[in-house]
Amino acid sequence: QLAYLKYTITYADGEELAKYQELNAGDTCTFKIRIEFRDDIQAEDLPAGGASLNLGFDVSYVRADSNRIRRLAERTLYNVLKDEYDSGGLARKYNGEHQDSMDASLSTKDIYHWYADNDTDGTAVTNKNNVIFANHCWQLFRTTDTGGAKLIYNGEVENNQCLDTRGNHVGYNLCKTMTLNSNYWYGTDYTYDSINHKFSLSGTKEQVTWNATTGPELVGKYTCKLSNAVGTCSTLYYVESYIDSTDADVLELNYNSNYSTFGRLQYNKDDNSPTYVGYMYGDIYPNSTTIGTASDTLTQTMLQNLPLATYFWYSDSINYDSLSTFQYSLVNPYKVSSSNDYGSLVGKYTLSSSNENYTYTSAQYIAAINNDRMYAKVLTNGNLLSDFDPIVFGNSITDNGDGTYTINNTTSVSLSDWYLDYSNYLHKYTCGDSASTCSNPRYLTKTSIYEYTYINAGEKITIGKTRNGLVLVDTLLVRKDELFKNSSNYGEYKYACSGVNTTCTENNLRMITGFNDIGYDYAPNHYYGSSVIWDGTKYTLVDAIEIENYNNLDNISTHHFICPNYGDISCSKVGYIYYYSGSRKIYYISLENGITTVSQALEDMFTKNTTNSKMKSGVDAWYKHYLFENYDDYIEDTIYCNDRSIRSLNGWNPNGGRTNSFLQFNEYTITNNLSCPNLTDRFSVSNSSAHLTFKIGLMSISEINILNNNNVRKASEYYWLSSPYYYGAYDAMNYNVRQNGSLNRDWVFYEYRVRPSISLKPNLIYTSGDGSTENPYVIYTE
Repeated sequence: QLAYLKYTITYADGEELAKYQELNAGDTCTFKIRIEFRDDIQAEDLPAGGASLNLGFDVSYVRADSNRIRRLAERTLYNVLKDEYDSGGLARKYNGEHQDSMDASLSTKDIYHWYADNDTDGTAVTNKNNVIFANHCWQLFRTTDTGGAKLIYNGEVENNQCLDTRGNHVGYNLCKTMTLNSNYWYGTDYTYDSINHKFSLSGTKEQVTWNATTGPELVGKYTCKLSNAVGTCSTLYYVESYIDSTDADVLELNYNSNYSTFGRLQYNKDDNSPTYVGYMYGDIYPNSTTIGTASDTLTQTMLQNLPLATYFWYSDSINYDSLSTFQYSLVNPYKVSSSNDYGSLVGKYTLSSSNENYTYTSAQYIAAINNDRMYAKVLTNGNLLSDFDPIVFGNSITDNGDGTYTINNTTSVSLSDWYLDYSNYLHKYTCGDSASTCSNPRYLTKTSIYEYTYINAGEKITIGKTRNGLVLVDTLLVRKDELFKNSSNYGEYKYACSGVNTTCTENNLRMITGFNDIGYDYAPNHYYGSSVIWDGTKYTLVDAIEIENYNNLDNISTHHFICPNYGDISCSKVGYIYYYSGSRKIYYISLENGITTVSQALEDMFTKNTTNSKMKSGVDAWYKHYLFENYDDYIEDTIYCNDRSIRSLNGWNPNGGRTNSFLQFNEYTITNNLSCPNLTDRFSVSNSSAHLTFKIGLMSISEINILNNNNVRKASEYYWLSSPYYYGAYDAMNYNVRQNGSLNRDWVFYEYRVRPSISLKPNLIYTSGDGSTENPYVIYTE
């Protein structure tokens, strides 16, 4: 190079050459060489006469190693994972079934994903997979078979970094039912002041009073619940769905989202139907129950757990004004100087007030102290301590023949004694006070520090060994406490009418099935059918069996149908029993309007996709606010799988379905399969059967599982996945990821964090970064 000249060498597309840049064997590259005079030369720098320039170009090759870098045009996230795999790093090629696009002809690329064998490698992955896109942090988990890159949300960017020291930011906080029937302003969007943590409405704004006409039109809009168009609020509400003329379900936004999520939401607000495992869903078949417990018990409160404070006033005694105020007051009140003196308050009174002369309708007698809590008897309605302390307990009772009973072998127990030894009084008798004779003694069936459960021992019930229709046969009149205490002595007696009568009604005929701490379990008078016939107006049970046969699970596995009303074999709607384990309650769904098979009900629930889950509503609103306008063109339309295919029907199989096992979905046993069997579970913008409004969804458990290590999966909080787990006796459960990265499943109404997923289009490049939290890959979007 001559002193008076300068040069630049670039690729033909203008990208500069760099040391260790990869040139692949067999590739042809075109370079641009630009030579020009320096602009800072002097005349004496130039040669005296003409000069010839000899140009030479040398390239030094080394074998590719960890120092190599790709050309800018090849700096894609797909190549990041492919390079990691090719170099024997912390990535693997996926070899199972897959389809990431509704257009199967596009699903031609190999899929690469991070993979860690141990926690050390897992932590290393999390310092290789960080991405900044659309001014948010993401983590790269895998590539797609279209050549794109699947990302999971990881919070807002701070100082161009994605460190785990980031604080809270704006986000969603639960779904709530809210009354909106006032004249509020609404907006199609919002702005957020991150310094003062205040929201204000933006977009198209209008002032509207919520009612049956306007309410449905306000779904999808935001409100501060203010009558001022330019007002600000620290909590904003997104109208998620219309309920009625006064109420809506709203998603709350505030400043409390953990750094790695955009908020917390229920997957769905309810869990009482299998429907609610859906990201979208169809008809709702809520559960109902029959067969239950005859609750012959009552409860008596003994003590309450209440706080102590040094600023409360205490006293040795109390007064009750029974003439005018009807309130309690302390006599010669005093305070304790520190919490170390709390122990001296046992046996004292307080009104839990910092006002020395305070009066109130209740007072607390302190029976025991535990640290800074008191176990107190709350006195009301003019009652004094003598009404509750002491209490007499005994081992048995004697019928005096005059309507009264005497308690035998008595012990006098104070409230303090109860706190220490409440379990010793289980199955004892008491009049509820200091008396040892009363007309209706109590038999204790359950005890705790706070209360006891009891049966009125003087009450009686008629039980029968057999029945003739609704008439009990071979009967015995027995006290309820005796039946409870010595139930094994009455094993031959199966039937009752719930009282002393020997002739029952269809509604109160009961077959006793067992005993528990609040009474006895029983089956009501149902018939059970193997199937049903619909005549256009009513259902009729087929091959009906009577109440005596229901508790054989083999019978119920082929006789799932009941009429909800006792004693009926024809009904306007029919119940299908899906769960019963041989004790306590039967659970069923109702079929109506001519539906005669449970398979039709399952199809109605899982394939219609007419209603958004609460999760989808929140994810869509987030995408629309942050990504849709400026970044939608960079995101590919991939499939987000909500796999509701069924692994085991169990009680949902009308022909031999065991009712003591749950409905299990495909991912009940966690797999690594990235295929999505059902068309109606492949959520995508381009799928009319499972249509997404925006190109965003949740990760499935299979996608998370192929990472193989908790440290790769973990975030700062629990977060939801899209995969159903099971529907139990009365509860829908989906998968999620615990804070430590382990896989978990919980009820869909639980309030967990949200980390949505997007997929970047193939050939998007990153302009800088190495994937670390300090220096994430930055996606070029200009």
